[in-house]
Amino acid sequence: MSMKINCSILTPDRVLYEGQVHFAVVQAYDGEVGFLFNHAPFVSELGVGEVRLRTGDLTEYLVVEGGFVEMRDNHLTLLAETALKKEDLNRSELEKSLNEFLSKKSESPEERIRLEVEVRRLKARVKVASH
Repeated sequence: MSMKINCSILTPDRVLYEGQVHFAVVQAYDGEVGFLFNHAPFVSELGVGEVRLRTGDLTEYLVVEGGFVEMRDNHLTLLAETALKKEDLNRSELEKSLNEFLSKKSESPEERIRLEVEVRRLKARVKVASH
């Protein structure tokens, strides 16, 4: 018997990942959640951050930015607002954008929140691109 879970990562415009994994770590809105074979049913809002999919000695890295995660009957489904694979990311461009946002000064509370959200997204993308 295979001790793998079926994993699907979907965005509104494409299927980003479809396959079986031994272990998955997902960024929920309030922290990381790990999934193994026979995990209890689970539903949560996705946060902004890294997803790690491990099969044997191979780990694949992705980044998600909002959406929902569900685990049921050994099937892990991520319905992400935005999701990108590591190979879709350019670390040097992301670091440049991150530095630009970090140097900006906010004029209003709304602008400060927008900048904080963008910095969080860019940091997550840089982290995944760095693997």
